[in-house]
Amino acid sequence: MTPTRSHNKKEPRYLEDITYTIADSLPDEKEDLFTSSRFLGLYDENQIMDLLRKAGMVEILSAKGYRNLVINISKQDNYTSRLYVDSDSGEGETRLIELILREGVFRPKQTFIKGFDFPEGLSMLLVEWLALQDPRASFSPDKPRLPGQAHPGLGGLKNMQGMLYAFGKATGKDALIDIPEYYHAAVIYSRLYSEIYSRVYSFFSPVDAGQLQAMMRDFQGVSLAEVSSAVTFDCLRNAHTGEPAYWKPSEQIYPIAGKLHRYFEKTEYKEMARAAMKGLSFTMDWDKYRRLKDQGVTDEV
Repeated sequence: MTPTRSHNKKEPRYLEDITYTIADSLPDEKEDLFTSSRFLGLYDENQIMDLLRKAGMVEILSAKGYRNLVINISKQDNYTSRLYVDSDSGEGETRLIELILREGVFRPKQTFIKGFDFPEGLSMLLVEWLALQDPRASFSPDKPRLPGQAHPGLGGLKNMQGMLYAFGKATGKDALIDIPEYYHAAVIYSRLYSEIYSRVYSFFSPVDAGQLQAMMRDFQGVSLAEVSSAVTFDCLRNAHTGEPAYWKPSEQIYPIAGKLHRYFEKTEYKEMARAAMKGLSFTMDWDKYRRLKDQGVTDEV
């Protein structure tokens, strides 16, 4: 099987991790749940396989020729669970799915909407890492490489979102949270609408939500892979000033509890996002990007 990879811990930008400050107040049974070797303290390998089957991921993998799957779960610490799905072919790269989740309680460092400072904290399931990859496939003009990808994707992100939602509900979380390192990830998550749960991923910061909307507007019709790669290599420019502009990862949240859903539905939130979008305009230094691409630099991320 493919060896596990190390990944940097994601650091929230607007939320303070207060997980460890409340650990002493947890009841004994909750501590037992955290220290369990099961995934999130709840699921063994057979149960994970059942969830993958119900989510449709086993069907997706089978259609691509991956029918004999090996599941491994582990706990990095009391709060972090790891899930790996491999093909048992034993030849070359076998890793198909990697998922690292961290349970945490977060309190806003900055309040954007009055009455939504969440002083008691928000219980969240943080997606530290998620990779769905097809190691037998090759990149192509129709399926170009995205920054950070080692292999083309499997598809099935919406299927995995169903599993993540189930994990969040089972562990009593207020929300799922991701901090997209790359621009394309934020775009994909913002479009990941669930007909079942009627939620979308939204930035905790309405200003960051407005920046994403402005970038999506200004680069409409341009390949997402090209835009994301150019952004990654600091080719983004403020269209008004010509000065460099940057993508700064921040918390993108999928609400489970009603209180967070109401936050994103507030008129004030939407108005702040709209104002930020209208005040921003972006362009790209495509000449710089083409030079870097010709030099092969863009293949290094």
